[in-house]
Amino acid sequence: MMLTRRGILAGVGLAALPERLLARGLKADETVLFLPGYARALLPGVIEVNIEAWVFEFERRPGARRAFTMALGIDMEAAGPEASAIFAERSRWFLTDSERGKELLIRFDGLDAPENLLPATDRGGRVSARLRIPAPGDHSLIRFHTSRDGAEERFEGIAHLVPAEGLSIISDIDDTIKISNVADTHALLRDSLMAPFRPAPGMAAFYRRLARKTGASFHYLSSSPIQLAPALSGFLRDEGFPPGSLHLRESTAWNRLLPGEGSTVRHKGAILQQILTDFPARRFLLIGDSGEQDPEIYAEAARSHPGRDITILIREVAGSDLSPTRLDAAFAGTTARWHLIPESGPEEGWSPL
Repeated sequence: MMLTRRGILAGVGLAALPERLLARGLKADETVLFLPGYARALLPGVIEVNIEAWVFEFERRPGARRAFTMALGIDMEAAGPEASAIFAERSRWFLTDSERGKELLIRFDGLDAPENLLPATDRGGRVSARLRIPAPGDHSLIRFHTSRDGAEERFEGIAHLVPAEGLSIISDIDDTIKISNVADTHALLRDSLMAPFRPAPGMAAFYRRLARKTGASFHYLSSSPIQLAPALSGFLRDEGFPPGSLHLRESTAWNRLLPGEGSTVRHKGAILQQILTDFPARRFLLIGDSGEQDPEIYAEAARSHPGRDITILIREVAGSDLSPTRLDAAFAGTTARWHLIPESGPEEGWSPL
């Protein structure tokens, strides 16, 4: 079931031919970041692996960091040692040059699967692909990597194999499982770069309890920029949230760091539709918060999949609109069950299922 170079070209279409003709391998100073993804059973003995990659090089031009802090309105002279250390680590992922026209050869670890050549990266250094490989037997975590020609250094990625049936939990991040203050997008980005991430009360324990009792698969969905992927992955791991796929917003240019009007709705809506369509026989628990448009986004996803077993949880955020008028309008026309989670967290032992 190997995807050949000709097959990839046919799937990508004529619009990508210029990228393909200019495509080239990785240089010594270029880096690959894979987002944690998911895989699904597609045919008997065959699975499909979703791969999301970003190819870039870290910026080395003098003054780039200062220009970045000025663009965000950050006064580094007033920052303390802890904030400065956090900023130094997280900001480096924003001080980058995305690499266009790069081809990645994907090799799967520990599986009898062929190598696969991805389409060339776009102008943002991004490439998305779905690769078909033989089913991995008892493996629930698919590991893969790419490397530079003739080099030992590897860039590794993972995909969680999700069964055709069962429970899937799609969770927002900011103000759902992490205290973020999304209402002020400039403050949100500054805090994301300079402050320790703070977990929402009780949510990690709640998710672990759901994972133990139901064997659920998890998908973490956020309009945060892809450059925060390393920090967010570390937060999920360190706070004990169950592992899962990570779906962040395309934002490899500085002018797209803050979500534009409607971009959050489009991003979250598209990912929800993709996952719901990929797993037609699974039950879904959609978890978000009242600070942004999660009630409306999740309800629209449920309306577009009538008859599906969908439950929606909305964490209450202080100062947000929790009026019956808003909630009744949001969930009108959907058969999905929905509940509110208090800002202090779910009660011990409570289950929405």
